[in-house]
Amino acid sequence: MKMPFKLRLKKSRQYNVVSKSLFVICVELLDSTSIECTLSAESVGRECLDNVCQRLGLQQPEFFGLRYISRSGSPRWVELGRPLKRQLDKYAREFNLYLRVMYYVTGISLLHDEMTRYHYFLQLKNDVIDGRMSCDPKQAVLLASYSMQAEFGNYDAERHTAEYLKDFALFPKHLTQQGQLESLTEAVILQHSALAGLAQGTAEEYYILAAQQLDGYGQETFLAKDESGNEVVIGVSLTGIVVASEHNHNSKFYRWKDITNVINHKRHFGMECQNPEDTTQFQLTDVESAKYVWRMCVHQHTFFMQNEQASETGSSAQIVHSLFTQTSTEDTQVGSSREELDSR
Repeated sequence: MKMPFKLRLKKSRQYNVVSKSLFVICVELLDSTSIECTLSAESVGRECLDNVCQRLGLQQPEFFGLRYISRSGSPRWVELGRPLKRQLDKYAREFNLYLRVMYYVTGISLLHDEMTRYHYFLQLKNDVIDGRMSCDPKQAVLLASYSMQAEFGNYDAERHTAEYLKDFALFPKHLTQQGQLESLTEAVILQHSALAGLAQGTAEEYYILAAQQLDGYGQETFLAKDESGNEVVIGVSLTGIVVASEHNHNSKFYRWKDITNVINHKRHFGMECQNPEDTTQFQLTDVESAKYVWRMCVHQHTFFMQNEQASETGSSAQIVHSLFTQTSTEDTQVGSSREELDSR
């Protein structure tokens, strides 16, 4: 049967509503390669982190976080429970993220997964090379030898020459800039040859254990001024807070069990301690920085209570996390924030 007419539709422009709500973000990994993630505008940070960890085969994503570079040039951690795109639109200099270890550990007992341990090793290697941990030439050679054994296997005299190694970052940048690269390379070749027979996975573990002994291990640092107006560096880590003077290199360490409260009010960050004489306050450059330092203390203390102490006691049921209260407005001026720390 012949139809009386034929409906002809002209080609028209299409508008895909779904695609307009998606965005692609580049995530740099710890080996300096990158992967891309496609997310919706409402995706929270954890969705991106879980996507990356799943693709890498990381079975312990709880140690990792995503960083971005703020408009002021400072690295900042993504808040995993909040929409990612909104955070980057508001705070980030560019739409790039960096997979990094956020929570450091003591020892290696918590690093059960082989792939997680490998990426943890890569993080520490980057920390050493970039000078985030203090390292003298002797320590640098030992760490570099473990790194070579972990990544290259046994020493091969024909392959692992000084000429070959010059293309690899093995030592802290400040040491190589002092003209010590040649002597360091000679020393590490000798040290590497002495490690013949050591399993590559074991070499990774030795690297981690050695790096954990260095000053600055696992610290995130912030510039501030103390109550006398002197410049100090605040270091927040798994085990507590260290405050170091910029001028005389003196430092004071506050263990989490010594601290009862961490407080943020406008540009100020303070600690209330078991010993009232140790209670102190610092001034940051701006409101957002002070709030960020406070937030990092809350995160690190929470991780310490849930993981490190749980591994020591053998029962997470004995860990009672403290009541968390915050009085602030999300997108306006910060009022005050307070975290009462359980020191048990």
